[in-house]
Amino acid sequence: MADARQSPPLQGNPLDVINRTGLFLILGVLLCILLGVLVDRLLSVKMQKQTREPVWVKLLLLVSYAYLIPGLFLVLFSFNALIDLGPNSKIGLGPNGGMGKFPGTTESMLGVISMTHRRGSTWGAAIVVLYAMAIPAFKLILLFVGNFTEHREDWQKFSRRCIQCVQIISKWACPDMFAYILLMHLVQSLDTDKSLRAAGHLDLGFTCFSLFCVGSTIASLGIRVPDREHGCWQKAGRFLGRKGLLCVVAPLTIAFSVLFVFGMGETVMALDLSHMDPARKAVLDSLGLSDSLNARVSFWECMVGLLHHVRQGEVNSLLGLIMMGVFMMGFTVLDMALLLVSAFFLKFGKTFSHRWMHVAWVAKKLSMLDVAIMGVFVVTLVMVMYKDDGVQVDTGRGLYILLAAEVIHYITYYLVKGTVECVAPELRLGNPVNEDEDEAEDELGSGGGGAEGDSELGSSDTIITRL
Repeated sequence: MADARQSPPLQGNPLDVINRTGLFLILGVLLCILLGVLVDRLLSVKMQKQTREPVWVKLLLLVSYAYLIPGLFLVLFSFNALIDLGPNSKIGLGPNGGMGKFPGTTESMLGVISMTHRRGSTWGAAIVVLYAMAIPAFKLILLFVGNFTEHREDWQKFSRRCIQCVQIISKWACPDMFAYILLMHLVQSLDTDKSLRAAGHLDLGFTCFSLFCVGSTIASLGIRVPDREHGCWQKAGRFLGRKGLLCVVAPLTIAFSVLFVFGMGETVMALDLSHMDPARKAVLDSLGLSDSLNARVSFWECMVGLLHHVRQGEVNSLLGLIMMGVFMMGFTVLDMALLLVSAFFLKFGKTFSHRWMHVAWVAKKLSMLDVAIMGVFVVTLVMVMYKDDGVQVDTGRGLYILLAAEVIHYITYYLVKGTVECVAPELRLGNPVNEDEDEAEDELGSGGGGAEGDSELGSSDTIITRL
């Protein structure tokens, strides 16, 4: 800020502690991946192909879950807002605020769950528990069961299904992280008037939980298991064929692009602090600040704000920018582009289409626009706990536009995937191990129309390692 006004007091950890600890935690993730890759290089190729989890996957899962525990207990975010009428005259606008009272609001993940339940939003608490605790626990159970039954005769197919389920649900442990990024941007954007002060930051709970989400999602894709579509999507692929697929995918891509660009610039979340007790409301009206207590944010605006804070050295803003710019936006756009390219090459031949489909498979698993959309819905439901304190959070129309774009993304992905696998039954997305040959043979035998062999199909394992 240009003036020397003092920021509202925030609880939780000081920013310098968050930055130092955050860098240490990020370094821990990078080192474990590097160490695991080096160990994998030393192992024989035969030994690597006989196990579902390479060493780098095991180490990354171990470190990610080690971060999950403190992520549940440490401070997740802190924010505060007040009216500054002079050195000894301040009015708090947040929960429990009032004349001369302006305590900061600080919550951990467990604190959010507890307060949401106490304030009567049982559904909100249940949804947070589902995403933050139940899904991570369920992933561990599925991994254990999948590995335990891997070498048991008649249980190998069940083992594969367990691992496939882990890959599907892995990214869904972190939807509310995206919304907390937006929420802190909304609070910070209120700090524009000379009498209205606002501050907020993401704390170490966010750091740990975000690294868990990203780390465990990447690790799950390194687990070797085949991934094929069955049922309606392959039937749609048979109906469309090579030439018909591009005629459908091209207009879907155009529709997605229009909705995505428009939705990214529209409001996805809004914050309103004007619903407060009559005494504070009267002061705001007299100062002409009532309209200043409304803030709106789009994903574009949030990423620009994150970039500004990254330049100031904030580690959590860097994490937030990576989650939004790379995982939410980047991988989603990349996947749609790859699907279009795959459909284009499929029309003229299979080999190039296979290669692009392998990369699209990885991009789809890492794309998090769907997760971010769900996160905004979840947090607006959770923030009902502050409604009696005058804090109201709502969704914006940009969220629904992006939801429509993501529906198109899903349809396009499964249409292309089903068609490519129908045309080429020998295509093996994912990272199959030797024990998966029986399933591949069954599908080749029943797939019918297949295709000539392709010695250059490759494996998604190579793509993941390169990424």
